[in-house]
Amino acid sequence: MPENELEKLWEGPQPLTNLKKMNLNGSKHLKEFPDLSNATNLEDLVLDNCESLVEIPCSIGSLHKLKYLFMANCLNLQHGPTHCNLASLKIFKLIGSRNLRKIPDLSTNITTLLVMETMLEEVPDSFRHWSRLGRLCIYSWVPTLEKIPEFIKYLHGLKVLQLRNLRKLASLPELPGSLTSLTVASSVLLETVSFSFDSTIEILCFPNCFKLGREASRVITTIALHACLPGSKIPVEFDHRAIGNSLIIRSDFKRFRICVVISLKEKMEKDFPELLCRIGINDCYAEKLIPEGVQRIETEHMLISSFDLLDKDGWLQQDNEISFEFSATSQNLEIIECGVQILVD
Repeated sequence: MPENELEKLWEGPQPLTNLKKMNLNGSKHLKEFPDLSNATNLEDLVLDNCESLVEIPCSIGSLHKLKYLFMANCLNLQHGPTHCNLASLKIFKLIGSRNLRKIPDLSTNITTLLVMETMLEEVPDSFRHWSRLGRLCIYSWVPTLEKIPEFIKYLHGLKVLQLRNLRKLASLPELPGSLTSLTVASSVLLETVSFSFDSTIEILCFPNCFKLGREASRVITTIALHACLPGSKIPVEFDHRAIGNSLIIRSDFKRFRICVVISLKEKMEKDFPELLCRIGINDCYAEKLIPEGVQRIETEHMLISSFDLLDKDGWLQQDNEISFEFSATSQNLEIIECGVQILVD
């Protein structure tokens, strides 16, 4: 029933036991959430662009088989259901509900939570019980969210944490050992992070975190397989370095970390360019995409990536001559320096 003009769908309970998917996307005039108490087999509910909807009632708690709940651009939503336990809910996306200040407490079984472009003021204490949460993304529009609670270290299933525009965030607490990817973007007061040199985190991205301390930056550039952070010089551990976008080394090893210092000539709001690395091995060539890519950076940044060379058709020999040439899909991006670190193990 997407793109309808209705303010109300029906009165009272309806025979909806066979309903598995419900799409109300674009129901801009819908003011009252329908009675879904009999939709006991509903698995997928889309409420995107229901701009007039003010409240999601607690009766949604009867949807015990609901797996996916998407709510984007519900501009007038002020109240979500509380103390529901949607036992099957796995993915909850809440985007653009700018009047909503608290994350609805829907389930302790959620594996993916995306909260974007909201007026979120705090991370609710109930999160400590979300033991199955594997991916948490919070993109805030309001500067009042100042800290991430200490209990996040007990979320032992958390693998991906993304925090954007938390402009009063000055430090990060200890993070769970399960984490493999951390992105903190535009937290302009952030100085310290709490992870060590024996951390298993592979991806560490801190675009526009301009106050990041020297020790934090050193840990990031030392341990990360992929990273993005402010910086204008190639770190010392990249012992092969060159000004510009290319360099040549000789090596018997197959594993490398690369680092480039980049700068945008003009500010970009969208269509960010891709960064490519063309690798030549004894006059044979392959091209790799730098996986984390170019984000919404405002000054010079370092990008770090890691990869293994595959021996295609006997390319690799002893004492290989290996060339690295970096390029971008936009002339707006300038590659200032580049470096390579040989990984021996």
